Amino acid sequence: MFVRTACFQLVLVSALLVTPCGWAQDFSSYLEPSRNIDISAPEPGVITQVLVKEGQSVKVGEVLVKLDARVIEQEAEIARQELKYKNRRLEQLKGLLDKKFASPQEIERAESDLEITTLRVKRAEALIERLTLTTPIDGVVTELRYDVSESVPGANSHVATVVQLDPLRVQFNLPVTAARKLKAGDKVPLTFPETGAAAEAVVDFVSPVSTAVVNTVRVTMSIPSGRSGLTAGMKAVYKVEETSTPN
Repeated sequence: MFVRTACFQLVLVSALLVTPCGWAQDFSSYLEPSRNIDISAPEPGVITQVLVKEGQSVKVGEVLVKLDARVIEQEAEIARQELKYKNRRLEQLKGLLDKKFASPQEIERAESDLEITTLRVKRAEALIERLTLTTPIDGVVTELRYDVSESVPGANSHVATVVQLDPLRVQFNLPVTAARKLKAGDKVPLTFPETGAAAEAVVDFVSPVSTAVVNTVRVTMSIPSGRSGLTAGMKAVYKVEETSTPN
């Protein structure tokens, strides 16, 4: 009887020793645009039109800035007129061919001329489009570096910046144990000390590697900016709760 009681007490003590202990740690970062696009000029030139203002919302494909394309536009118009003429000429030759007043070789040359002129028109229009700088995303214009009549000094010169603010993006460097519990598509709660608001973020990416020095993993999340008045630059806090078993 004494032996049984002792064994029971030993089991009870062991159970107390392995009782999980919980701890929580806050990790903070800052909201930033989900995309930040620098719009560059493809070649040197002079700005002829600036069609937006800093702070203006823009949609995909909206024209921001135009560079001087007058010479190319004239070349395009000349090519279009030639195209009309060569179209008419080809139709005339086809009518004459039926009456034996034109040869198949003449038709072939006319068709070739028409195709070449068509390509000239497309090339000129592509060059004009190339000098028309548009936004590839929905967003907000945050920077315009040149005004009308100013010269863009060289190819790939930064002309404007557009950022996408919905959704917003936030990146945390989390302990490996906490990061490995997350996967893309998970929804996690964040808090925002500046406003006292709370919102749900979606995990976009969990890095498959950890940093060598501090042994953390990069985790990227996104959150709709329309919720709780969130804006880029606001501090975001993610609370990591862990359980551990004492030795």
